[in-house]
Parts: sequence; structure tokens; C-alpha cells
Amino acid sequence: MKKRITAPREVLHELQQDYFICTKCKICQAVHVQFCTESRFWRNCPSGTRFRWDAYYASGKMEIARGLHIHEIEPSESLRHILYTCMLCSSCQEQCWEVKQLHPTRVFELMREKAVREGWGPMPEHEPLRESLEKNDNPFGVEAKKRGEWAKELQAKHLPKEKAEVLFFAGDAYSTDPALFPAVRSAFRALQRGGIDLGILGAKEKSDGALMLLIGDRDFFETFAFDNIETFNGLGVRTIVTPDAHAAWVFKEEYARELNPEIKVRHISEVLDRMIRKGELKPAKEVPLKVVYHDPCKLGRRFDIYEPPRRVLRSIPGLELLEFQRATFNSLCCGGGGGVPYAFPDYALWTARERLYEAEWTGAEAVVTSCPYCLQMFRKAVEATGSPLKVYDLAEPLLMSLGEEV
Repeated sequence: MKKRITAPREVLHELQQDYFICTKCKICQAVHVQFCTESRFWRNCPSGTRFRWDAYYASGKMEIARGLHIHEIEPSESLRHILYTCMLCSSCQEQCWEVKQLHPTRVFELMREKAVREGWGPMPEHEPLRESLEKNDNPFGVEAKKRGEWAKELQAKHLPKEKAEVLFFAGDAYSTDPALFPAVRSAFRALQRGGIDLGILGAKEKSDGALMLLIGDRDFFETFAFDNIETFNGLGVRTIVTPDAHAAWVFKEEYARELNPEIKVRHISEVLDRMIRKGELKPAKEVPLKVVYHDPCKLGRRFDIYEPPRRVLRSIPGLELLEFQRATFNSLCCGGGGGVPYAFPDYALWTARERLYEAEWTGAEAVVTSCPYCLQMFRKAVEATGSPLKVYDLAEPLLMSLGEEV
């Protein structure tokens, strides 16, 4: 029997109590309204809001899971559309858990794994991502040898040839999208300014596999997890730091079972926050900017990392931090979750534009976030709408305050 090297494998029927208990109360269809004063922003589910049928909300998908379980319904194109327009943002679970302690997001993840096993998932548009992963070790069609180009101008140790205490893992999007290079460089330079002994894998860095896990292909995900765990355990590092919220998610949740227990995994927002509070980083230059912080779904609702990035922003002189109506656990997805942008780009952009409208409503001059896919979606929305809002990665205004150019 093949050894499962990541988190213990579950199958859909193991969560049958959740989807049989679900009473379709529909509390999952809105945010915690006591924390959101404007009714305009009460909706929380992108697919339910966009497509309007109950089947697209969490309560509807729970009923679909029940129907699949008892063979009351069969897979179809409409069912696949319902399943793969879900952004797996976990907002429904955030609302449901307070009342009924159910796990709708986990149910939908396992529904996707069932779809892949049975051959009716994922979407055809996801196939190029899989093909690129096989060919290039990244899902975005960039040659593997180009993965380290973001770090060309930096003085970085290259592991395993050199030794370092901390591995800086850039992640798929930051290391393949040139538009994101300033953000990932800012993250690396900010950590260097704090005196951290950093190393990178450069062109030898491989995909974390998170995108395959999101679309339900756990077997393919585990091939990357196995290779990465073997690499990480052999580097001699004490910590892995990543600016990629999706990489942090799979490293913390999935890799932990076989990752050397002495290796700690940290998202960069946690590290920057700690360094500022310890006085290892001292933002001093004023950054006169009104910003609103967007909570990435995997960083916030998955790990409750809400305050560290906000403390980083509050430490910057001259910067005024505003809040979305839908903030922290109420946050609306950027549109980049669940592999949705690659199969349904127009719908993903529609969601990003809704979030951008909410950002403009706050009076902010810029949106700041801590996830490469959020950065990409907001920048697409800005381009599509002509919005004057700037979009920054968390490390960029911090680096400005440290007196360096981004």
C-alpha cells in the first residue's frame, strides 16, 4: 500500500454526518452581520451571489453531497460547474461553525477529490496547469530554469550549495510572474534588513502543489509534496519562510506529517511582525498613504493570521490603516481562490471587482494584501475598471518605510 506522506487522507463519506445534519438554514449565505454595518456588503459567497441558485451556496452543495452519497443524483456538467465555481474561501464554514460546528469547506474539497478519482473533475481548462507542472515543475507555463530569475539582482545564498538557517520559499506565482517580482524582492530584502540568514533554492525550487490540491488532484499534489519534503529535510534549515499564503497553507497543514519537526514554517507576515516588535526592523520613513488590508482566505480563515499583517502596517509612520466592511473572518474572497480564475476568468474578475468596489468605498488609496493570487486579481480589476487604487504586497510599504526603493 502506498504511504501517504501528507495529511491523513479522508474520503467524502467520512463527513456524511455534516451533510446529512445540514438543515439548509442558510446562515452560510451572509457574513456575521453584527460586524458589518452596511447591508450592501452582507453577501459573502461569490458563487451563490453570482449565479443566484441555491445549489451554488454552501447549503445547496451540502445537499448535493448528500445526493451523491445515496446515489440520488449523478455527476453532470451542471453539477461540475457548481462544484468548480466554489472558491473554497471557507466563509461559509466561518459562519456555520459558530452555530452548528459543520465543515462545509472540507466537504467541498473532498467532493472535488471524488470527482477527480471518478473522472468527472476537474474542469478541462485546468488541464494546461497539470501539463505545465509535469513539464516545468510549475503550473504557469514558465520554464523551470527561469524560476529563480526574480532573485537575480539580490545577494542570496543558494541552497544546498551554501548553508543558511532559513529557507525563503518564493512560491509558484511570485517566482513566475514578472509583475510580482518587485513584491517578492521586497519581501526578501525586508528579511535581510532584519539580519536573517536567508537562502533560496532558485531554479531548483519546485511547486508546492497547492493548486492541484485545490482542484482535487491529491495524488498529483503528493508527488510534489514528497519531493519538497525530501529536499527541505536535507537542507539543514531551521525555518521555512514564504510570502505565498497558499504555500504556507500546504506546508503547515499537509507537509507537517513528514517534515522534520525541528523545521518551523512561517508566513512572512508573522516574521515581519515579530522582527518589528523585537526592534530588529525599525520603520522610520513616512509613507503617507491610506490603505485597506485584504485578508487572504488561506492566511486568515485557515490560520487566524489577522493581526500580524495589521501590526506591520500600523508600525509604518504616516500610513493610515482602514478596514473593509467585510474584514478578518468576514473577508470576501479576492476571486483568485479554488483554481477558479483558470476555468472561469470572467467570474473571477467579477468577484475581484466587487472587492475593489468595497475598497474604494472605504476611502483608501491602496489595497495591501499578503497573497500573490490576491495581488494578481486586484491588479486585473484595477486594469479592467480604471480604478485609481494602488495594489501592494505587505512587504512593499514596509520596505519604503525602511528607506529602500521597491
